[in-house]
Parts: sequence; structure tokens; C-alpha cells
Amino acid sequence: MTSERPKRIDATDIYHTTRAVRHCSLDPSIRCLAELRTSQINGGCDNCENLRVSEAEALGIDADKLRELARWADSDRFTARERAALAWCESFTHFRPVDASTRMMAINTFSPRELADLTLAIELTSTMSRVARHMDSDVRFG
Repeated sequence: MTSERPKRIDATDIYHTTRAVRHCSLDPSIRCLAELRTSQINGGCDNCENLRVSEAEALGIDADKLRELARWADSDRFTARERAALAWCESFTHFRPVDASTRMMAINTFSPRELADLTLAIELTSTMSRVARHMDSDVRFG
């Protein structure tokens, strides 16, 4: 019997593959808020959340806004575009049908390309959270 470590998926490789979405048509702060909210909802990956908080801080997103992110719908700190992105994010992340008002808000707020990029950012973040939960506890992204 050999003492070779079993082969496994390298989460860092997956993370680097998904980084292309950072150069999308969407405002980086809106993308970052949506990714952070997705990470909060999915839970189970502290590294995912910490990575996105660091990115948000580097983008200059206000610390009070980050603290209120989980309660964005009741806060006056978020712009109309941020609210539309976060509503879209929650509809995808909670796996529930998009209600007509959320869909119309997203369509009226974002260009088709921005909405596609937002959707991809949300789904890639959810995928990374699932990957992290299935990996060893020492998984790091970035």
C-alpha cells in the first residue's frame, strides 16, 4: 500500500477559471455585492465570504453597507441598481421562481449583457461554495 495522497480537485484551479467574470460588463462593486450576498446565503465557506469582503473593501464599498448586506431590503444604503442585483441574486440563490416584479426590475435596470454577467457571477459563486463544502477544510481561494 502506498502513502500517496489521493488525487483531488484543486479548488484554486476552479477559482482562477472563474475569475474571468471579474472583467465583465457589470460594475465591479455590484458584482462583488451580489457575490458576497450569494456566499452569505449559501454559507459553509468562510474563505469564500472573507475573500469577497476583502475584495469589497478594496473596491471602496462602505463598511456599513457590508454590515447591512444581509438586510439590504430594509436598508436605505443601497442604490436602485444594487437592490435590483441583490433581488436577482436572492431569487437564484434561494432556488425559488423569480416573481414578475423581480424579473421586470432586473430587465429594466440592466442591459441584457449585464444581466447575463450578473447571473453567471451568482451561479459561479454558488458553485464555488458547493465545491468548498466538498473539499478538505484547508481549501483556500485566491
